[in-house]
Amino acid sequence: MRKEYWLALALAGILAMLPLGPLQLILLLTVPGFALLVLFKERFDVVELAAYSFTLSILAFPLAVLIAWFLGMWHAGAVLLGLAAVSVAAIKYRRGANIELVHSKLQWPVLGIALLIFAIVLFISLKTFTLTDAGFVCGTTHASDLNFHLSIAQRYIESPHIPVEDPYLPGHYIVYNWFMHLLMGELGVLTGIDLFTIFHVLVPLASALIFLGAYLLALFLFNSERDALVSSVVFIAASGLSWVYIAYQLFVLNNPSPDIFKEMVYEWPGIIQMIPGIKFTMMLKYDPTVLFFFLPQTQTFGLLATIFGFLLFLKAIKEKSPACAAVTGLVLASLVLFHMITAFPVFITLGLMFLYLLLRRRFDDALVAAIPLSVAFVASIYQLAIMQQGNASQIIIAHHPDVIPTILFSIGLFIPFAIYGMYLKRDDEPSWLLGLFAIINIVLLNVVELPATVNTYRFLVYAALPVSLFAGLVFSRWLVSRNTLKMAAAAVVILLMVPSTLIMVGFYNDSTYVHASTAEYEALQWIKENTPNNAVIYEEPGFFPRVPVVTGRDVAYSGEIYTLQYHNVDLQADAYGILSITDPAALYDKLSEYNVKYVFVGHRESTHPFITALKDARYFLPVYDRDGVNIYEVTGIAPQEETKDMDISPMNWIAFFAALLYLLILPGFNIVRTLGWESKLNPVELVVYVFGISVAVLVVVATLVALTFSIGLNFYTIIVPVTLIIILTNREVVSFIRRTLKV
Repeated sequence: MRKEYWLALALAGILAMLPLGPLQLILLLTVPGFALLVLFKERFDVVELAAYSFTLSILAFPLAVLIAWFLGMWHAGAVLLGLAAVSVAAIKYRRGANIELVHSKLQWPVLGIALLIFAIVLFISLKTFTLTDAGFVCGTTHASDLNFHLSIAQRYIESPHIPVEDPYLPGHYIVYNWFMHLLMGELGVLTGIDLFTIFHVLVPLASALIFLGAYLLALFLFNSERDALVSSVVFIAASGLSWVYIAYQLFVLNNPSPDIFKEMVYEWPGIIQMIPGIKFTMMLKYDPTVLFFFLPQTQTFGLLATIFGFLLFLKAIKEKSPACAAVTGLVLASLVLFHMITAFPVFITLGLMFLYLLLRRRFDDALVAAIPLSVAFVASIYQLAIMQQGNASQIIIAHHPDVIPTILFSIGLFIPFAIYGMYLKRDDEPSWLLGLFAIINIVLLNVVELPATVNTYRFLVYAALPVSLFAGLVFSRWLVSRNTLKMAAAAVVILLMVPSTLIMVGFYNDSTYVHASTAEYEALQWIKENTPNNAVIYEEPGFFPRVPVVTGRDVAYSGEIYTLQYHNVDLQADAYGILSITDPAALYDKLSEYNVKYVFVGHRESTHPFITALKDARYFLPVYDRDGVNIYEVTGIAPQEETKDMDISPMNWIAFFAALLYLLILPGFNIVRTLGWESKLNPVELVVYVFGISVAVLVVVATLVALTFSIGLNFYTIIVPVTLIIILTNREVVSFIRRTLKV
């Protein structure tokens, strides 16, 4: 690469810092990732160029925003990333570095499939959260979870805060799985682009990148473009045997309108009637990969970070590249904050790989592996420190009774082939990592439950990644073999797993729900343009609120399932009871308790008795009346105070980093010193042992605190037991105890 190109990278980094609207959005989604790519890779094809540039940009952006906030610089994430790109360009220019764009045999077919995925997801996503003649519409299944997530992002755009605010419960914050909201919200703040436009860009892009990431991971493991392509297509296109149950509903039970969505996610309470003699139901659920595309949530970006985290971790160890290891650390840190439960089995897998390297005394490899794990550990400590009490206790030791049937119907056909694929790669050490990931998730699926969030099935979803890739390896080889039986078996199994995907595409293409009528949407726009951004609005407190996602304003209360999950708060009955109050003074008093400044009366609200009380001008001032939609101002109620940013003093920072060193170094060093190993280890070995033992201590402590006592996991509940371990394993204390016992 000529020096002029490094100058172009520097210029792009500068432009990424400027408020250039759509151009800035494009630059922020490409330039930071490219700058990170050239740090550890000098030769790459167009697939790697596209995959790494977009993915690393998406994952690095919210991290940069968070770091800038820590440094006291609001909305400076783009500046940090731009400066990073300029710095990389300057270093490469000074060194006269060169990069080469190489050609790979299947790069264009791979990109073609990625573009097809992008186009399909874009076509369908453009039909959701958009304005039509019928009003503001979204997909039928988008009005709940996706509506909630976009409402948070919209709230951030109107009133930025870290962690992000929960518009369904004023004064509360989303303290985990919040990077998707920060990503979309901050891009909206910086570029001025509408949230729904950003959503319509990011979701198809992330979908295509998940496919490209699966391809690159399979290519790294299998060292064959054909095997990688088949494996990644299998991972994306296979959705299990839900079509069989749908056919059973249609043609055997003669049910003309089965609940397609529940059947596609393997929620089958009626399966007990399907096969005579069976004693199970199917309520565990399973999300096929394409559901991450058409029902995008925080876990969509968690899956993207997982795939690239594994790929870069293996690359860093193979190439012994500290630069690649550092980039891997950024990806894993981002994973924690995008979707914490996804990070759980990923980190267990990577941690066991690290311990394996230690046991094999491969200290150079272990040191490289320690870099991303250390970065991820710091991110995890921060995440745990901001969690509320009780969040961590949503996980319990238990066994869900529907595990086996759900596995059989979802990925069961692939499992024998996946086992054979693992056998074929038994001598390939990097493949062990993915096999270990599959085993860990199957174990967790059988011994752990998440009843509060009904997310136990996610471990099965994660296991689908290695199972699909290893099965795809076998299919790829069998499809080109000269054995007719093998060719037929591979083709039949693939064809049996694809119809459910086609049904899902059709379902989301035709799925439409009028979230707000045209008249309601116009009223919501009036709220956005004419009310303070900290005003609390009252609307019917159901699961499909309209105010937050369009206006970014807080509602008095909504979404019981979300407020329970994130905050352990349930005000549903009390907030819903407001709709039945007919006395104006009583209604005023009740709305005052919730700091409500405006009452939105759309088609849902107009059927409730409280509208008679709203007619009393002593308490409620009509400020909007058009096409059957009304908005009332609650007089005398001041908007809630603006949320203030958290002030972090230099002493706070010193205390924070001192505590990290205390947790990461002292427990391991204390044990090494007590065992007398410090004199037998060289400096590199000492660092690796100290870090590894410290992490092991923290894992044990965190598990005991979170699972056994269920008191919630945070920074302070970790410090106390770790301190006790440090005291009890101190050399002098151990010596004293031994002398005492001898006496």
